[in-house]
Amino acid sequence: MRPILSFCLFTVFASTAAAAEAPPVDFQNEIRPILSDNCFHCHGPDADTRMAGLRLDEHDAAIAERPNGAAIVPGDSAASLLHKRITATDALKMPPEYSHKKLEPKQIELLTRWIDEGAKWSEQWAFVAPKPHEPPHVQNESWVRNPIDNFILAKLEGEGLSPAKEADRRSLIRRVSFDLTGLPPEPADVEAFVADKSPDAYEKVVDRLLASPAWGEHRARYWLDAARYADTHGLHIDNYREMWPYRDWVIEAFNQNMPFDEFTVEQIAGDLLPNPTPSQLIATGFHRCNITTNEGGVIPEEVAAIYAKDRADTTGAVWLGLTVGCATCHDHKFDPIKQKDFYALTAFFRNTEQKPLDGNIYDTPPVMIVPSDQDRPRWDGLRSDLPAAHAKLDAIRAESDKEVGKWLKSRERRDITAGRFDDSEVYSLDWTKQGPELARDGKTIATARSEQSTTAKAPEGLPALELGKKGYIESADARPVASDKPFTLAIRFRSDKEDMDGTQVLASQTQFGNDDDEDSPDLGWRLEIDDGLPRLFLISDQGQDFGMRATGDERAIKTGEWHHVAVTYDGLRQREGITLYMDGEQLP
Repeated sequence: MRPILSFCLFTVFASTAAAAEAPPVDFQNEIRPILSDNCFHCHGPDADTRMAGLRLDEHDAAIAERPNGAAIVPGDSAASLLHKRITATDALKMPPEYSHKKLEPKQIELLTRWIDEGAKWSEQWAFVAPKPHEPPHVQNESWVRNPIDNFILAKLEGEGLSPAKEADRRSLIRRVSFDLTGLPPEPADVEAFVADKSPDAYEKVVDRLLASPAWGEHRARYWLDAARYADTHGLHIDNYREMWPYRDWVIEAFNQNMPFDEFTVEQIAGDLLPNPTPSQLIATGFHRCNITTNEGGVIPEEVAAIYAKDRADTTGAVWLGLTVGCATCHDHKFDPIKQKDFYALTAFFRNTEQKPLDGNIYDTPPVMIVPSDQDRPRWDGLRSDLPAAHAKLDAIRAESDKEVGKWLKSRERRDITAGRFDDSEVYSLDWTKQGPELARDGKTIATARSEQSTTAKAPEGLPALELGKKGYIESADARPVASDKPFTLAIRFRSDKEDMDGTQVLASQTQFGNDDDEDSPDLGWRLEIDDGLPRLFLISDQGQDFGMRATGDERAIKTGEWHHVAVTYDGLRQREGITLYMDGEQLP
């Protein structure tokens, strides 16, 4: 009996010592995953799938008294209903068979220990402020070079593993080059590192790579992915859009090692800083990286709501590490995000001048002009000169108004002999001889391409040509216009078409590019009548297609009446630079 008794005593003492040495069960890393995977579907945050009115995702609900006893009695697993059900061998066993889930013995043992240890509950680790931890003790201390190594080696030793041998120098420089720049090392750099026997050879390689422009370019890729950066609109036609200044800002921020608080504030609200710099304004491009569309048939207000949701989702994911978008339809089931809070957040992102539809253009307003680095000094100088220039112009206008007033009162007739334009800059389709070929001063200036055309008269006795169906006038002498130069177009016409629906081209000048060559885009302009209203389309040498359509039914083209349509363009490649006139009045 004594040997048996001694053996029993030894076993009890050994088990007790082992239990004392075991670290406390970690709720977040060990218990919550078990409950989440096996219990939360029926006893979690979703009221629609919750059974028996029991919640195990909240501490107070889990330990609350119930008719059959509390699910969890801290410090007493035997009295806990949860423990009874997960260890049951009959139909009351949890999880039930129909759930196709089963707890492993180790998981049951962890739950039991956790309850007996007091069922301590802790916040999700993401919401707990980090704090320093004492590096764990390791057996192979000679391997440790910094405190991080203690944590790595302790984990390896706990799994019965040994660290891999140190890589050879060629492998080391290749790995660190890819890690820090995304590029392979130059052969000369590899040989220099292999030959460098100094104790800080590796540190020098790291410092050199961190100082290279490729460091910022490589790190920026990951940030730009999170910011959903792209050089196209991302939907429908997916046209090019000009967002690269924001991309370059991110690269420069990494290369300059910008403090993260500045990096954050400038992207979220750089425009709200006192006297923001151009760089801080560019940083807010973070909120312009969302997918946009100009698809016909969409509801603009719905599109604007989608944009706001996208910005809220991205801001939450990037800076909070939370999927706030789950609260679009309901309170978040895991993270502390209420649906009301989510829509309060989206409200911030509705305070913008951006129109819901992008117009399929590369610079959907609002935009800012970003001069190149070499042009920046001159740009800043011109901006500082503007107040004086405006003051001078205002003075000239005021003085001119006085002179014009005096002239009008005098009723003096003056002949204006000086023209504003050189003849080479003006093209006029005025002819003195009419037929299949239109001529002026004995020279053919245009050709009528029409199955039938007849002579007509415009107001004031001007010559006119009535074209047959699908007819047009072609001129090879028309001076080409450029999207970066101002110009004026004017035409007098009459349409006898009874139905003004659809499009009627009045005049155009187009050079078609090569569809297979990105450097050969379509160029030119087209003045047309669209559903009874004048419209100009201008296709720039940058492949940009922008135009202006006049509005207002009271000025619609009338069938059978002569109209005069004119267009002016300021050469700044902006839709706002196009002005339309009809019958002498500017159109809205």
